[in-house]
Amino acid sequence: MKMPGMLGMRKRGIAGMAINRGVRSGMASKIIGPWDWIIAPALISLALTIVLATAFQPFGFYLPEPVSPFILAFAWPLIRPSYIAPFVLGALGMFLDFFWGAPLGFWTLGLMLVYASLITARTFIIGQEWIVVFGIFLLAELAFFGLCILLTTIDTGFVPRIWGVVEQAFATMLLFPVVLYLLEKYVHTDVRFQ
Repeated sequence: MKMPGMLGMRKRGIAGMAINRGVRSGMASKIIGPWDWIIAPALISLALTIVLATAFQPFGFYLPEPVSPFILAFAWPLIRPSYIAPFVLGALGMFLDFFWGAPLGFWTLGLMLVYASLITARTFIIGQEWIVVFGIFLLAELAFFGLCILLTTIDTGFVPRIWGVVEQAFATMLLFPVVLYLLEKYVHTDVRFQ
């Protein structure tokens, strides 16, 4: 038998009125803004690019130089369609153009094509097992670096060193757990998009 004043899962406030701890009460803490899933990862990607491009050689080996904005170009369209993400991705591509001395628009074009193709196929990829997402990641990466080789060959008239491209693609592939982390953290977090 319940005593008067006991409401089970509901609790009484100071004035004796029931406090409703329903589903929507925690909504304000669950809203994810652009800073959380766009700006902060973009700044981390910039920092990673700069740190891995240093002239530090542990044990005589060069540090790998993955194309870290590719991770964001893959994850952002799967997380949520956005108007801000393509502009930030374009800025990251321009940064890579200036930082690595590529022709203007080289990295931007590749990143934007990855973003556009994944925003188109978003509904087919969301909800798949991680191994399927990894396979699509490898296909997107192969197309991305194939396009980069083609654009470099057209621009310079020479085919770039293929082993260097394979090393860079392998280093970028090692960042795939970051894609899984971003997807797990942000795909179903914001209650406005459920």
